[in-house]
Amino acid sequence: MGRLVLRRMLGAVTLIAIASIFCFMLIATFPGNVALVIAEQRSATVSTAVVEQIEKEYGLRDPLLVRYGRWLGETASGNLGRSLRTNEDVASTLMQRAVPTATLIMCGGVFALFFGLTLSFLGALFPRTIIDRGTRAIALVGASMPKFFVAALLVYAFGVLLRALPTFGFDGPASWILPAVSIGIVPGALISRVTRVALEEAMARPYVTTAISKGLSRTRILIVDALPNVLPVAVNAFGIHFAYMVQAAIVIEPIFAWPGVASYFVDAARFRDYVVLQSSLLMFSIFFILVNLVVDLVVLTIDPKQRRPRRA
Repeated sequence: MGRLVLRRMLGAVTLIAIASIFCFMLIATFPGNVALVIAEQRSATVSTAVVEQIEKEYGLRDPLLVRYGRWLGETASGNLGRSLRTNEDVASTLMQRAVPTATLIMCGGVFALFFGLTLSFLGALFPRTIIDRGTRAIALVGASMPKFFVAALLVYAFGVLLRALPTFGFDGPASWILPAVSIGIVPGALISRVTRVALEEAMARPYVTTAISKGLSRTRILIVDALPNVLPVAVNAFGIHFAYMVQAAIVIEPIFAWPGVASYFVDAARFRDYVVLQSSLLMFSIFFILVNLVVDLVVLTIDPKQRRPRRA
């Protein structure tokens, strides 16, 4: 167990190092002159002398390996630089904006897990009935709808027609509901489909037939006997879609005007603020890798089959 955990952690560190290279190269090799972009952000009048001065200031004429080492050292020390557009400290801004984004992802994850497990268990509890067909239809429709379309429908229904929930800004738990549902309904539907198939396979096992012959209820069999066998599958599915919620936040946050990291990234891309882009991309990559690491460790803990030594 200890060796497996250490191997997973070393793999995560290696992936973070590779992600840092890609984040740096993606911006460093961006088409166009970065110094010219910085000069345009600073002043409306741009001259060759100003561009050359910026190239020397940022070390843009240095070899890529030297620039990467300098950027990695500064990033590791917590110095992410200053925004080209607002001149704000990027590290402190990201820390402030991480709270709304973390709230969105956590609330969306809770909703996705509850929504997915509820649909899958209802379908497994009443197989081949109208309830089963209904939950499958809901999961199919939910998995097929784009996130921005779900968000627009929720805004129109609960914000315009019913006027029941706020649709703008990050202002208390009531303002978290619609964004959380918007970001969680598609992952929840996908989790439901995966978990439902796993439950069907588990309920077809011989030990379930034995439990039924003993007179045990289907609810008891699902919770006590089938759930432990399905849990690793559900955790894996949840972890994968939970990590991808960072990508979904780039769509959801601007719709609901949330002051999070994702909307900060969108603004940086719009104004070609490459300092913010690099830091945000690295932050997203680290989050994705760490979530997958945690999921792997949880699955190792709850699934004994994952801890068995592999035979040659």
